[in-house]
This record gives sequence, C-alpha cells and structure tokens, in this order.
Amino acid sequence: MGNEAGLSASEVGALYERYGFFLRRRCRMVLRDDALADDVLHESFLKIMRGGAELRNVEHPLRWLYCVVDRCCFDHIRKRSHLPKSMDVPDPVGPHPGIQIETRDAILTILEELDDEERRIAMLAFVDGLSQAEIAEELGWSRVTINKKVQAIRTRADRILTEAAGSTRGVP
Repeated sequence: MGNEAGLSASEVGALYERYGFFLRRRCRMVLRDDALADDVLHESFLKIMRGGAELRNVEHPLRWLYCVVDRCCFDHIRKRSHLPKSMDVPDPVGPHPGIQIETRDAILTILEELDDEERRIAMLAFVDGLSQAEIAEELGWSRVTINKKVQAIRTRADRILTEAAGSTRGVP
C-alpha cells in the first residue's frame, strides 16, 4: 500500500487503467482542449498519488475521482478565462442518457461564470445526471437548496440555448 496521505505508484497505475478514459473524457469535455486536458489529467493523478489515501475507503471511487479532476479543471478555468466557448473537441461517448446534449453543452459553456459551489452542482446534475436528492446527499445540503441552485443554473443555461436558437434562425 501507499503512504498514509497518498497512494503508491501501483495503486495510481491501477486507477488510471480502470478510470483514466473516463477522467480524460471529463477533462476534455470541461476544458475543450486536448493538450490542456492531458496536462490537467496528469496533474490530477499527481494530486491523487500525494493525497488520495482516503480513496481506499470511499463508496463511489469514480465519483471521488471526478471531484478531484473537476477541481483541477476549475482551477484552470479560473486561471484561463479565455478558454474556447465552442464545443470543438468531439465527445467520444456523449452525454448522460437523462441529459440533453444541448443542455449539457450550455452548462459547460457557462462554467467559468459559476462559482466553485455552482460548478460542482452543475457537473453533478447536468453532466453526471445525478438527481437532486443524490446531489443533496453527496454535498450534505438540503434538497430544497439544491433545487434552487439547479434551477438558477438551468436558467443561465437556457439563456445560452435561447441565444443560440435566435442566432440560427436567420441562417438559411
């Protein structure tokens, strides 16, 4: 096993083997830049190696890993407010079955407008497809609070969708 605070190289290698595809996809989807996604994924695994011992005891390892990757992506969004607004990077898998791709893409477009708390909720609701009850349990908040925050985020995303629909109306 690894040290008390982190994981061994073999543990991290096994995690990468099992979850690397999903985590890289997440980075590509959020950052919309393949090279940056690879850098952030590498950075995420370094953080996991140094301080990821608690991963051994979590019920949902992929959800825990998504949280680490999301935080690293959000750090880069804060540092690079000039990330592309378009979704040029192809999505190899597509959105969660309960999420419309247009809604998911609108959410990803407004990520830099959201604070960290809203970003986490947006990712859980509109990318991972968790219910409001699951999000409330995950974050330790009331369902009413999550409902209000999800609705506020959805309203912002709807603005993007409305603007996009308006700009395509004039196109033959």
